[in-house]
Amino acid sequence: MTKINPNSRTNSSSNPTGGAFLLGDTHKVYTPEDLSAEDRLAGETASRFLRERVMPATEEIEQGSHTLMHALMREAGELGLLAADIPVEYGGLGLSQPASALIAERINPQQSFALTHEAHTVIATLPLLYFGSDSQKSKYLPGLASGECIGSFALSEAGSGSDALAMQTRADYRDNGLYVLNGEKMWITNTAFADLFTVFARTGKGVTAFLVERNFKGVSFGREECKLGMHGTSTRRVILENAEVPAECALEEGRGHYAAFCALNIGRFRLEAGATGGLKYLLEQCAQYAVQRKTFGKPIGEYGLIRQKLAEMAARTFALESMVYRIAGELEQLFSQVSPRSGEASAMYHRAAEELAIECNIVKVFGSEAYSTYADEAIQIHGGYGYTEELPFARAWRDQRLLRIGEGANEIVRVAIVNLILRRIAAGRLALPDKGGIEAGPEQDTASLLRRLVLEMLREAQASAGEGLLQCQEACACISDVLIAAYAQQSAQLRVHKMSEGNRRKRAALLAEVQAQSSIETALHCARRLAAILARDTDQLRDLRAVFHPYTEALAEYCGSPLEKTHAAAVLCMEMGSYPLT
Repeated sequence: MTKINPNSRTNSSSNPTGGAFLLGDTHKVYTPEDLSAEDRLAGETASRFLRERVMPATEEIEQGSHTLMHALMREAGELGLLAADIPVEYGGLGLSQPASALIAERINPQQSFALTHEAHTVIATLPLLYFGSDSQKSKYLPGLASGECIGSFALSEAGSGSDALAMQTRADYRDNGLYVLNGEKMWITNTAFADLFTVFARTGKGVTAFLVERNFKGVSFGREECKLGMHGTSTRRVILENAEVPAECALEEGRGHYAAFCALNIGRFRLEAGATGGLKYLLEQCAQYAVQRKTFGKPIGEYGLIRQKLAEMAARTFALESMVYRIAGELEQLFSQVSPRSGEASAMYHRAAEELAIECNIVKVFGSEAYSTYADEAIQIHGGYGYTEELPFARAWRDQRLLRIGEGANEIVRVAIVNLILRRIAAGRLALPDKGGIEAGPEQDTASLLRRLVLEMLREAQASAGEGLLQCQEACACISDVLIAAYAQQSAQLRVHKMSEGNRRKRAALLAEVQAQSSIETALHCARRLAAILARDTDQLRDLRAVFHPYTEALAEYCGSPLEKTHAAAVLCMEMGSYPLT
């Protein structure tokens, strides 16, 4: 197996702005076609490791062999698969953000291993990288990069999951140079074999992150949780009973909430990079089965409802892939400017990880829900066989279900998207355009209409609900869903426009058109629902519908020939036996 080599990166003087896509700011969009040779080498190394070492061990992994999982993580470390995000200065490979996304994509089909990998490389490692001192990084990052040290992220508690800052764990400083930690962390991944835990606790200055070694006095662990899925991961409670942690193991006091939120931003994005790989794997299995399986004398792939499932699975995969690598390219522009050993490193890491929080939340909801829908549809396509444990779909269905809960429940994330936009408008970081009428003409493509509709929805919701908007979660969800559809559609269309003429572009354009049908249906439903939620009487309901009508009417005109497009996309998948852009 080839060990990954460091990837060269270039700086950009033009920084991405989170949320700027709402304003139509779409320059310099990164796509999967832009992956460099070094990035692709990283992906191929991950694919080969999954194919040769991880997938053959799936039965043992699913039986909960943590000894095997630990050994696989050590092997991954030897190949450089744990070192992508860690700078060369601290023993890592310093690969690009697209390369890291590609690694996550390629290892996803064995989701227990993928989650173990993500918990170590992202949420356990990045708080230290972003907010640790030079001495802390020098001590721990080389081992985390090589796999000699396995990391774990300990934030959630029994009474504080998505509401992480409601934590009860406390850390009290003693004059002997120790912090004493008391509390209990729940749902902690990698607990059976982790060597280093990033633990969050309250101090006199707020939330602080601590680097807690496994053998520190007062640290113990609960039993393995009995979970619906992710059977190969270790998930236990971390129990802190007068746990003694040296003061030098504390990250900057009072800034732990920043460390947690920045790591979770990247974690949400990286999980959905993985979902891209999972969807491709499901689509490949379904497309091939649709040709092989016959009922009533012909392959099931000749039936319209099966074709609809295949086409929509391919379209969502295309949109998600386009979103993931667009975000990866923008993250790379930001992170490539950080000098890891400079005095400004923590501030620059913080800005880079926080800037695209809106987009990371968007892709989290879109990717996790697409994966959920089409893991279920994969079972349906395979019928009785899909319901058995002999095929991989039952495991995929169980495992992916966590993604709508983990690293922020989707209900909370939908509200957070609106909250982030409102806060950035208030802070002057986003300047939304003045209200204006819709312009007629062919230049009004689906993405721009969706974007302008969501701006109108946001304005009307603010006008009706005022400061109470965030308390009306149903309204926030309507706004978020159209915003997510707008970003997905815009990402898909921009990718098509960037492609060179040829068969690949034709296939991509077809998938973007199929995705447009879903985006439009979402927008029409949410606009009607938001009007009903905000209206106090029938007059206001009529007025709100009139505001949204020019956009919904224009969007409805793009719904032509859905059957022709979906059938063509499905046939393409079956002919190729895979995702059409593999």
